[in-house]
Amino acid sequence: MYIPMIFFSITIEKRKLTPEQQEAKYQQEQAIALWEEKKHQIAAQFPEYCIR
Repeated sequence: MYIPMIFFSITIEKRKLTPEQQEAKYQQEQAIALWEEKKHQIAAQFPEYCIR
């Protein structure tokens, strides 16, 4: 049975972000990076066997 290839084509559009959304995304990335850095600093204070 012939199935037209149009059913298999996927179009991915890049979402346009508003300046507010761009700023919120940037702040979120910065907060995550800060949290990861703090987590790493705390983990570095203890021997490896103390960390689950």
